[in-house]
Amino acid sequence: MNPERERPVTERLFDTAADLFWHKGYAATTTREIASAVGIQQASLYHHMASKEDLVYKICLSSLERFLAEVPAAVNAALSPLDRIHALIRAHLATLLSHQRRYVTVLTELRSLTPPHLKEVVALRDQYDRFVRSIIENAQSAGLIRGDIASKYLSIALMSVLNYTALWFRKEQALGEDQLAAIFTTIFFKGAAARRSAPSLRWSEPAEDSGKPTPRSRKKSSVTRNCESPALARALDAAIALFSRKGYTATSTREVAALIGMQKASLYYHIDSKEDLLYLVCRATLEQIRHDVETAIQGVDEPLDRLRALIVSHVESLVRDAQPHSITFTEMHALSKDRLAQVMALRDEHEGLVRKTVQEGQRTGVLRDDIDAKYLCLTLLGMINRVTRWYRPSGPLTPHQVGQLLAVIFLTGAAV
Repeated sequence: MNPERERPVTERLFDTAADLFWHKGYAATTTREIASAVGIQQASLYHHMASKEDLVYKICLSSLERFLAEVPAAVNAALSPLDRIHALIRAHLATLLSHQRRYVTVLTELRSLTPPHLKEVVALRDQYDRFVRSIIENAQSAGLIRGDIASKYLSIALMSVLNYTALWFRKEQALGEDQLAAIFTTIFFKGAAARRSAPSLRWSEPAEDSGKPTPRSRKKSSVTRNCESPALARALDAAIALFSRKGYTATSTREVAALIGMQKASLYYHIDSKEDLLYLVCRATLEQIRHDVETAIQGVDEPLDRLRALIVSHVESLVRDAQPHSITFTEMHALSKDRLAQVMALRDEHEGLVRKTVQEGQRTGVLRDDIDAKYLCLTLLGMINRVTRWYRPSGPLTPHQVGQLLAVIFLTGAAV
């Protein structure tokens, strides 16, 4: 007897669809493929789901409902404010990794939802976020968590690290979820900086009643700034706008050409295919963030200052090119095998620079060495790579201030 066949069809649909979305993306996955992988007829799938969008909606809804049921139950069993944060980290990570690829769907495919479904899912997500923030605030009120950083940002930093785990965790790796929870707890409370290095890091938020507008970067997206052809630059700008709104698969070259007032045939003077546009966006975005970070840390000799400069420049580059980075993250799987390999190599090169900087900090004794550089690096990347998901230019902080803030949280932790 096949145990998989004994599972409810809905559960099998959820896991199979999430796995296909992981590998191919939502737009490129068909209901026929999902039904075939589950071992049912396509018509039978519609006895359980009204549509592919309805399937995504139910995956998101059930995932968030699970968090709202399981994590508060674990947290409420803890007695002290700090124990409640410990329990939150463990329970969130365990819940996330129990259905890892379903939760990746929650992280990456919300834009495919219809407005009513999106509103309902976002409401549940916001409810969970408020719960997490309340746990942080209780610890702040007890004087156990630093009060110079708003609970909003401490909560965002922690959830960014935990949720990023869904994107890189592999069950066959050396560390399990309990060990990872211990690492994340240590870094969140105590920070990555070695205590003996005594980093002089301070943070103060801008006054809410200052009445002065916070300066914002007005730089144009780096993806098109260096294009030799103005027509190609306009085509890339149009592609970025359309890919962000509709997704790569659902966007046609005809739509790209129409958005810039060009005939479709004329667009092919500049590109050979729609894939060229996606490839150029991904490549330029990753090359630019690497350039920005290398420029920022060049000549910075003190390892702690070097890491702080890396964090700030990384965040500034992400925010400036937020749409291209989101496209690179969600759509790179649509590239051909060779081009995907090139893009992933660029991504790995940049992450290698981050890890090298972390390792240098450990070697010189300014970063803690009781946690492997791999996990310090993954914690940091989780904290800063999720910025494009939550940062709003209309908010109180500039990208530079956000970078400084996350540097403080990562290096010195949340505990007083």
